[in-house]
Amino acid sequence: MSNNNVAMKDDRENLSKVIQANQPKTKSFDPLQNSIQTLQVNEKTLTNYIEQIKTNIYVGKKAMYFVARDVYDAKVNLSPPDFSRLVEKFKWNGSTQSKILAIGRSDNLFKIYKQGHLPSNWTTLYELSTLTDEEFKKVRKILEPDVSWNKIAKELGKTNTPDPNWLLNFLNVEVDKRKVSVAEFVQTLTAIKKDLKKYKVIKVVDDNKEKVQKSIERYINSLNKKKKKADKDAKKKENKRKTKEIIKNAA
Repeated sequence: MSNNNVAMKDDRENLSKVIQANQPKTKSFDPLQNSIQTLQVNEKTLTNYIEQIKTNIYVGKKAMYFVARDVYDAKVNLSPPDFSRLVEKFKWNGSTQSKILAIGRSDNLFKIYKQGHLPSNWTTLYELSTLTDEEFKKVRKILEPDVSWNKIAKELGKTNTPDPNWLLNFLNVEVDKRKVSVAEFVQTLTAIKKDLKKYKVIKVVDDNKEKVQKSIERYINSLNKKKKKADKDAKKKENKRKTKEIIKNAA
């Protein structure tokens, strides 16, 4: 090995030692971190491993918040039929879709995300998204990644779990699958939900949306198959008639 190569090797080793020496020895939980941390624990202590693992777990949970933002953005920018296909792709039922959109559209949640105070629990995020601005301001001071909904509910003076006896089902909506396409059904449902939003006492639950869409699709597909078969049979019958006529004329 030449003297130059030896000198370069020594310089690299010295540089590595300098960088290592200037790295922070004690890691701390970083709520603003959005990238998974790998091989970043320089001092192999229990505390440092705990803090890195906490950071990575939180990054993973924040990813679902980013998903909610993306889904809401898609809802705003895609046509109703395209958005319906997106939802079907990920097999979200009506309740899940409603919660994702509520979280994604919340300006209050976006503000605390940018400040590093976004709670990590999905249910807590949804409940926060349903609060009024005044209610949100009231609990803002206690919001942090590990905060529980129980603590937030206590601050608001709310019960932690709703009593199912409070919710009364008083309206059913039916659609005739013979008279509607999937796109028309989606557009109609969207319009109905939009109109009902102005009534604060009503909660729209559309868990059967996907089931109804598939039923309409199956019905339309069965009609298309029957029509295709009928056309094929009619064409075959017509060909036989023409063949007989040709034979008859030839005789």
